[in-house]
Amino acid sequence: MITEPILDIHKGTKESILVRHSSGVKNPEISIPLNSCDCHHHIYDPARYPYHPNDSRNQPEATVANYRLLQKRLRLQRNVVVTPSAYGIDNRCTLDALRQFGSQARAVVVVNPSISNHELEEMNTLGVRGVRFNLAAGPYPMNENRISQVVERIQAWDWHAQFWMSANDTVELEPLLNKLPVRLVFDHFGHLPQPAGTLHPAYKVICKLIDKGSAWVKLSGFYHDSLDGEPKYSDIVTTGRAYVEFAPQRMLFGSDWPHPSEHSAGRRMPDDALLIDLLGDITSQNQSMLRQILVANPEILYGF
Repeated sequence: MITEPILDIHKGTKESILVRHSSGVKNPEISIPLNSCDCHHHIYDPARYPYHPNDSRNQPEATVANYRLLQKRLRLQRNVVVTPSAYGIDNRCTLDALRQFGSQARAVVVVNPSISNHELEEMNTLGVRGVRFNLAAGPYPMNENRISQVVERIQAWDWHAQFWMSANDTVELEPLLNKLPVRLVFDHFGHLPQPAGTLHPAYKVICKLIDKGSAWVKLSGFYHDSLDGEPKYSDIVTTGRAYVEFAPQRMLFGSDWPHPSEHSAGRRMPDDALLIDLLGDITSQNQSMLRQILVANPEILYGF
């Protein structure tokens, strides 16, 4: 369980907090509503939980204690831990993090179709609410048959299927995505490439799935597909505005801490406070919409 209380951020004072894997030390400039959620981050603890043998990125340690400092700095109370590709289908680190975080946390894991009902039940009790399919960088084989088999296993638990894949993969998999009987979540703005952005056919595929009532989009990983780059990521912000104008009730925010893609590329760590401030640009500083994205939407999808 959480060992120390988290204060009401409306009454919090500005302070400088240095967080591992995050540049900058300041709090966000936008007003962060109470019970706001970071819907996408990872925990890495290689000393206790070794990486998958095929993992070549060798990400640095990013522990629960490190992340709690980020929560304090960003004034967030809820979080969703996502099993990273470095662990393959080994979810021990993620589940251990859930136990440490307590009732204000949820998780998304990576599993085999052969996972037992007992394991699924234990995960569900801990707070797992979805499975991730990593078509972009996963160290395990992924195909339509495997996706369908895993979804069949999780359907009874009302978990969602989360996808990290290219926009081209989204278009190619449209028939399958339309058939899956669970809610769908697209990582990192659906990986719409720039400068095409919303002109890429994947945007229409995702919007149709949203209209159908089955899809959500994570406004996370601004740096993944941006050509404009930091600090404003103007092209990705434009994409985010289009999503929010289309369906604010299906948008989520994620920090993507500790920013594994930036580590792998040897780039400077993003300023997480500036990343969450970009939600202000995406929503035109609409406080009601900010609360919907940061509080209400995660409550619906993750069951807080």
